[in-house]
Amino acid sequence: MPRVSLPIPLGFYQSESAPMSSQRCINWVPMVPEGEALNNRALMQPSGVIQFATSVFGACRGSREMNEKPYFVLGNALVSISASGVVTSHGAITGANRVFMADNGSKLVIVVPGGDSFVFDLDAATLTKITDVDFQTADTVSFYRGFFVFTATDGKQLFVSNLNAPLTFNALDFGSAEGDPDRIVTQIVDHDELSIIGSKTTEVFRNVGGADFPLQIIPGAFTQKGAHTKYGVVKFDNTYLFIGGGQNELTAIWRQSSSSSAVKISTNVIDNAIQQYNKEEISNAFTTTFAKKGQFFAIFTFYSTRIPSKTFVYNGTASALAGFSVWFEFQTGVTDNAWRVNSIVKAYGKLLCGDSVDGRIGQIVDNVYTEYGEQVFRQAALKPLSQDGMKIFAGELEADFEAGTGLTLGQGADPIVRMDYSDDGGRTFSSEFSRSIGKIGEYGHETVWNRQGRFPNSRTIRFTVTDPVKATLIRIAATPELGSQ
Repeated sequence: MPRVSLPIPLGFYQSESAPMSSQRCINWVPMVPEGEALNNRALMQPSGVIQFATSVFGACRGSREMNEKPYFVLGNALVSISASGVVTSHGAITGANRVFMADNGSKLVIVVPGGDSFVFDLDAATLTKITDVDFQTADTVSFYRGFFVFTATDGKQLFVSNLNAPLTFNALDFGSAEGDPDRIVTQIVDHDELSIIGSKTTEVFRNVGGADFPLQIIPGAFTQKGAHTKYGVVKFDNTYLFIGGGQNELTAIWRQSSSSSAVKISTNVIDNAIQQYNKEEISNAFTTTFAKKGQFFAIFTFYSTRIPSKTFVYNGTASALAGFSVWFEFQTGVTDNAWRVNSIVKAYGKLLCGDSVDGRIGQIVDNVYTEYGEQVFRQAALKPLSQDGMKIFAGELEADFEAGTGLTLGQGADPIVRMDYSDDGGRTFSSEFSRSIGKIGEYGHETVWNRQGRFPNSRTIRFTVTDPVKATLIRIAATPELGSQ
């Protein structure tokens, strides 16, 4: 009988049921075509990471582009990177946690949450600690209409520098959130407005040029959602996303849809995964973004020493085309783990990235299928196959990859895909069955597993590729029959 196409997984399936939530996609990018196509979805090869620069400093704590030059905090050093990959240190930054950075084109402010704050003057090439007597210990910083805006570590106030002068402050230039007395967590500038995000509410300010304090709350611009981590808010697709929730709500991921409302974009499965992390782990979660191959990604990373760390990726482009939230995972290595890339900045026409392991600076590039020369683990688990509770028999299972993309020599000369399956909702899997994707030039190669036999009420099929080759999955098909044999 003819083969029947099976749905290619678009990330995490939206169900709390174990048999239904076994769908998973790691290091494959779920894609939805913009126009008519033979297949309405595919799993595309993600961009690889190569080394752009090397430093003697520690892991990345944050990055920012200023005047087309990238600046990174690596370990305890503020550094800039030249177009040829030369690393220049500009002085010491105290602390060990992630930093916040903001600039006005000539001055770069670095805030160590709960610690010291610094100003790098581009013209003078000097790094200076902020010591003004009217400066409070800060957690975050942004630049808004001539002023550097800080949120105080005590969570009670926001305050501003003098105009374009981040080393000088006035004790009268401070304000507070008024709509709800919750603690200020973080902030973001979006659409020429400043959102001050508390633990369960958000208020929006604009610059009105007041004599003492230039910021004023916009009446009615109030959202009953807040942030659960200061590092988890990011501009994305003409709005911003954040990790948080409202009063008595568990942590989820939200899109600010207007000045007075937010829409949840995380699925139930993503929410359930986030709930595995404790309050402290969630408070250290962070986000970054990048765009490649017409796809816009928001990346959310949760670190833990108790359970596997995870990096969840929201594909904004695929979500818009599919009409629902499309998520997948980035992972470094072959076991459950987070992606080692922890900060991304565009400079010199390149996407440069900091590293959570050491002080190297990477570059996200196309047509590279490794991370710093190491294999990338790609795995996709399908939505369980079932037919109204009836048993299914399958003579053949086919996975169509973009064939003929193998390498000339070495690993990947005959690239392999491994298939295994689960009949208990993804709790355990069978032995793996390997097949060739196709050697270089074998464009008509078919990847087929014969005599699949009897399925129970449902079966989860999983594909894994680790060879350093282009492995785009464009179609999955089977020859199913219903009934008993």
